[in-house]
Amino acid sequence: MKIAVEGCMHGALDKVYDTIKYIENTRNIKIDLLLCYGDFQAVRNGKDMDSLNVAPKYREMKSFWIYYSGQEVAPVPTIFIGGNNEASNYLWELYYVGWAAPNIYFLGYAVVVKFGNIRINGLSGIYNARNYCLGWDTMKGHLIMTILSGLCIMCGSTMFTSSCT
Repeated sequence: MKIAVEGCMHGALDKVYDTIKYIENTRNIKIDLLLCYGDFQAVRNGKDMDSLNVAPKYREMKSFWIYYSGQEVAPVPTIFIGGNNEASNYLWELYYVGWAAPNIYFLGYAVVVKFGNIRINGLSGIYNARNYCLGWDTMKGHLIMTILSGLCIMCGSTMFTSSCT
């Protein structure tokens, strides 16, 4: 199995998929899976843009919405975790894992999945000492805190990954 790994894509799915196609053509291989480790930026619309944890000058729709809408389908199965620059409202909807778009799978905040004969473990977010021990319940009703801390790894039961059967 051939796996491509990408970090900090920042919503530029088209560029990454074009690069994979180029590698496949020049090396005469087939990429079976794309793993994206953080800062994927699954931005579907303006509401997602409002929850994107980046400076306003960096807020752009990029290309994820094209895949979300079904206008395009990811040419290679794609699995991603969240980083600190994400549309936190959308990833919160997929907290326990789920299809973010056709052929694009979000690992949720802490989970293990199987792809073929390999096991993939993901833990979304970043470590931030200030927010680590707060817990999710302290953020309810605080939009800015949710945007920022919702992208941080917290201690407690949410930190442990589920097992794959």
